[in-house]
Amino acid sequence: MDQQITMHFKPWKINGHLIQSSESLAQLDEEVFFNAPEGLKIVINQLYELSEGKIHSLSIRTSGSTGAPKEIQFTIEEFVASADLSIKALGLNAHSNLLLCLPINSVGGLMMLVRAMHVGAGLITVKPSSVIEPSMFHHQKIHWASMTPHQLVNSQESFQSIENILIGGAALSDATLGSLLKKPERIVESYGMTETLSHIALRERYPNNHRFFSLLEGIKISKADNGALVIEAPHLRTKTHLTNDEVKLMDESHFILIGRLDEVINTGGIKIHPRVVEEILSSNRLEKEFFVCGTPHPELGSQITVVIHAEKDSELSSVEEFIEALDWPNYHKPRKVIARNFVYTATGKIDKRATL
Repeated sequence: MDQQITMHFKPWKINGHLIQSSESLAQLDEEVFFNAPEGLKIVINQLYELSEGKIHSLSIRTSGSTGAPKEIQFTIEEFVASADLSIKALGLNAHSNLLLCLPINSVGGLMMLVRAMHVGAGLITVKPSSVIEPSMFHHQKIHWASMTPHQLVNSQESFQSIENILIGGAALSDATLGSLLKKPERIVESYGMTETLSHIALRERYPNNHRFFSLLEGIKISKADNGALVIEAPHLRTKTHLTNDEVKLMDESHFILIGRLDEVINTGGIKIHPRVVEEILSSNRLEKEFFVCGTPHPELGSQITVVIHAEKDSELSSVEEFIEALDWPNYHKPRKVIARNFVYTATGKIDKRATL
């Protein structure tokens, strides 16, 4: 095997079949990819071409949940360096079985593949779905699966076969965590974005529920003048990344996420983070899927609004009564509740703009 390929990718298995190179990939029967994310075989070939120097970079498209989607180019060195950080943080090795149940065109799905190829692990695939059942991967033992919060809630029957779950794509609320009737051995929430090629920090949610994110090795952080998190990622070509997330720095390696600056609600001149309101509702166990945003108000400019996942307005009154019964900090009490049929992106995030 080419020395350059072995430096980047070890022999690894997909659905029980050994792959050592693009040549061995070509020999696999198409049935191996029957229960897999669309385009998986093409992407594996592209990664081998990247490793061999046949192509210079591979592009990943951002989700578009908070802005216009864009294409970002990454080199093989960046893919491998990012995989190395996660492999060390999660304790992956050649004996690990990883479950791929996210779209391969998302950074979460793509990097799960790269980790398996780089460390020589076993990759088990299922078609991305909101519900992951153990029969979909034949009840095989899974050491790590990467899921969205939406998948986590709907896939509890699979926890009997999955040891650890890495959450990405959206924040995991305390209410969602508390609603789980079954849990795997460990749940870890990730923080990152497409621009940083997967996560740069992790936060344990179960069995311990930490408030803070811990940085991966080598990552450095600071705050911009507006309170936004600034990420220093030495393993990437673009080393400095300014985020839209306001954070509280605990020390040089830990931070608490407050909320997105571009979602701040300016209500009567008072700036309120939706995430703070969401945490109050979640901690008091609002038993509906929801999010908080600002909607127009004739006097205040914007008003704090709770959007619940429901098809009928008749469900609003119980939520309004729930809100009225809570003890709210100054200016944080929602003024309006609306019902919408939620729209999701391909990676399981709530598409707030499309929903509204």
